[in-house]
Amino acid sequence: MSTVPIAEHPYRDAVLTELHARPVELVAPNMRVRRLVLAVPTRSGAMGAAISQFRDFALAKGYALEDEAGRQYQFSTPERVVSWEFHTEFITITWYSALDDGQNWPDDIGLEAVSEAELVGAMRVDMMDEPALPDRVLPSFNPTSLCLVAIEYGNAQLAADFVPDADKFIRFEFAAGKLSPLRRAITLRRILEVETYRTMALLALPLARQTGPALRAVEMELTDVMADLSGIETTDEVQERLKKLHDLSVRSGQISERLNYRFAAAYAYGAILRRRLEKLREETLGQGSSLSSFIGNRVEPALATCEAMDKRLTVLSQKLERAVELLNVRISLDMQIQNKSVLETIAETARSQFRLQHTVEGLSTIAITYYLIGILGYALAGPLEATGWSKTLVISILSPLALIAVFFGLRAIRRGFEKNSKH
Repeated sequence: MSTVPIAEHPYRDAVLTELHARPVELVAPNMRVRRLVLAVPTRSGAMGAAISQFRDFALAKGYALEDEAGRQYQFSTPERVVSWEFHTEFITITWYSALDDGQNWPDDIGLEAVSEAELVGAMRVDMMDEPALPDRVLPSFNPTSLCLVAIEYGNAQLAADFVPDADKFIRFEFAAGKLSPLRRAITLRRILEVETYRTMALLALPLARQTGPALRAVEMELTDVMADLSGIETTDEVQERLKKLHDLSVRSGQISERLNYRFAAAYAYGAILRRRLEKLREETLGQGSSLSSFIGNRVEPALATCEAMDKRLTVLSQKLERAVELLNVRISLDMQIQNKSVLETIAETARSQFRLQHTVEGLSTIAITYYLIGILGYALAGPLEATGWSKTLVISILSPLALIAVFFGLRAIRRGFEKNSKH
């Protein structure tokens, strides 16, 4: 055996495995198939814990699991064949049994391993080896919601009314006598997936309706704040509005956090649901509605409601950002005005200090000169008396010189201080 000379991509095995992750299982022509759709808690690690509990159950029962890393497992009990599938946020448990099996909640399929999960959907498909649905099955359906169609290019027939029975199961009657074993298995899988993804897609609608009033309250409060922006005058009012906008942003973010994942999942499930309905290739048989029409008339408005709320959240976020930007601009302008006023005050104070400094320097020059002349008078009194010179004349001559000396001396001292302060 030769080795591949090129290194394999680390995801190559995962990509190849995904092609065979959920293989189509061939089924007998007459069979009753039930499926449960169970939502797993949204907390981190919940799905991993559910898988671990299932493996513990399988180990305790002695069921061999072929792929420990896979997400689809199958085992058999004396009465039924059971298949578990682990999806991103939900689990499906499907079991195949005889057409006359009346046990809707058997105790050997591992329900105890999903004690934390919640039931979202339950369906039952009675598949019979008949070319067409017998007349006896139609009276048991609700005529106002009956869907009766030919599928697979008219080679099979399907009936349902989407009304749960006493055990919460929605019943489908499926006549597959003209289909090959492979087409029968593929069509059965699509029927199960139609109901699975219908229920998962509609999970977003109750949450949207529940959150609608909170979103409307934020929108109205934002409208009031925006209408009041032109009337604010003081900085305190601006800060108050900014705080209000911050609170609205937090509430809007909380709503988005609750809805974003649920809405994104609903859009994905809705897209899968449409493709599965298209693949059934249905035609109406004259009674009731088609599956595409009946389901579409319920699911599409629900998804449109979610999409509309999604757009409202986007617009709300944009409005909040613009409002905050407007207030930030207002705050910036107010700060510039305040800074300008402060600078003008500082400049005026500096000018006043400068004038005061010159006044003080003038007075200081006079005072120092006065004291200097007094000292000179005392110092020269003796010599002038000995020489006979007039003290008054000498002091008069020295006074201007003393004044000039004091003035230039103080000026030199001030310049020395200014030079030192610059360094």
